[in-house]
Amino acid sequence: MRTELAVLALVVAGTGAHAQQQLPTVPELLTAEAKAARACEGAGDPAITREQCRLRDRLSGRLAQAGYCWGRKGQAEEKKEWHACQPDSIYEDDIEAVQR
Repeated sequence: MRTELAVLALVVAGTGAHAQQQLPTVPELLTAEAKAARACEGAGDPAITREQCRLRDRLSGRLAQAGYCWGRKGQAEEKKEWHACQPDSIYEDDIEAVQR
């Protein structure tokens, strides 16, 4: 009986591990954000454009949580890109933005 319970516990534990969703990697987030950003800037169906802009914003937040920043201080807009945050990076402070 004990052996059967131990086997059952292992099966349940193993099944739970497969059920967990893998988080996207930073390269996957970067690719998805770039695609959503292009769709957000494109002309087309306004509803689709709005949804892509919202998706871009969510992905940007996830990149920020992963320690990535968009651009560096004093950098021209067209030169900005996602990179691992450094001391000269532009940090997005969500709490400060809400308090403005």
